[in-house]
Amino acid sequence: MIPPCLDAAAQHWQVRRAALVRQYVAQAGRAHAGVGVMGIPTVWLPILEKNGFSVRRLKTDACTNIAAAALIRAVEQVQKNRAKVTAQPVPACLRQAAQTYAVSWPVVQRYYTAQQNVSVSARRYGPMHIPAGWLPLLRYAGFPEWRVKHDACWNMAAGVWILAAEHAGDRVPGTGWKGTPINWIPAIPVRIIQDATYASAQTGVPKALLMAVAWQESGFNPQAVSPVGAQGLMQFIPSTWARYGQGSPFNPRNAMLAGARYLRHLALEFHSWPLALAGYNAGGHAVVEAGDHIPDFTQTQHYVPAVLGRYRMLASQSGAR
Repeated sequence: MIPPCLDAAAQHWQVRRAALVRQYVAQAGRAHAGVGVMGIPTVWLPILEKNGFSVRRLKTDACTNIAAAALIRAVEQVQKNRAKVTAQPVPACLRQAAQTYAVSWPVVQRYYTAQQNVSVSARRYGPMHIPAGWLPLLRYAGFPEWRVKHDACWNMAAGVWILAAEHAGDRVPGTGWKGTPINWIPAIPVRIIQDATYASAQTGVPKALLMAVAWQESGFNPQAVSPVGAQGLMQFIPSTWARYGQGSPFNPRNAMLAGARYLRHLALEFHSWPLALAGYNAGGHAVVEAGDHIPDFTQTQHYVPAVLGRYRMLASQSGAR
């Protein structure tokens, strides 16, 4: 019987479960020179000890031994990816990331080339020089921190994911998504700023975050209607409006208050603004089903960092938080 901790180890270190199962089954009931249920080669013991694995537990605890075997496979994959990246002028995994996250190839290529000429910083990681401040959000999006820091291909995917939200990328045919520039702040009607201030005071949701959502959802247009029927400044569908809204969704103050109530509800449920934003876009149930991560929907994966980018701009330029 395969122990449940094998699944947890495969997920944590992002390695193939089938490979771990094969190794576990191959070692079962055999006399072998390695250590523990996975037959870990003794040459790995000093490295594993540096990563917090005690030799005693590797010998006596099956789950610790399986976790160590998963780490070894992750390290070996990192080494393979590093060799591939080094051997290629333009890594194939960089092209794949550009396609996956709908960022135009010239944008990705220019950014990658620029990063190769930047001096390494202690607070930035990998070939894309991922800032440490992005690591928590990347974890919510399903990027394992260890992989982002050490695996070149995972690092490139994370970097392109960030670009998808922050850069005004050209539309990629067939994706239906176009990046929106966030290097400028449009003129915001005074009434909407006042409504955001009021809603923030009523609910405790940061004023700049409310305005960032309104910017992302409707471009500050109180009369906006989406192709799927979402309405108003904060783009409520009728069923959600019935729960959080009062009056008309086309009234800016009503919409801002409803959006603040909904975001507060989601923040209390998930204890995280990034996950609250994911729930606002995809529904709270989708966040739960994704294991309290940002759901693997292209729109939501773009939406969360885009709103946070707008929030940072609004908070830094207006002092509103």
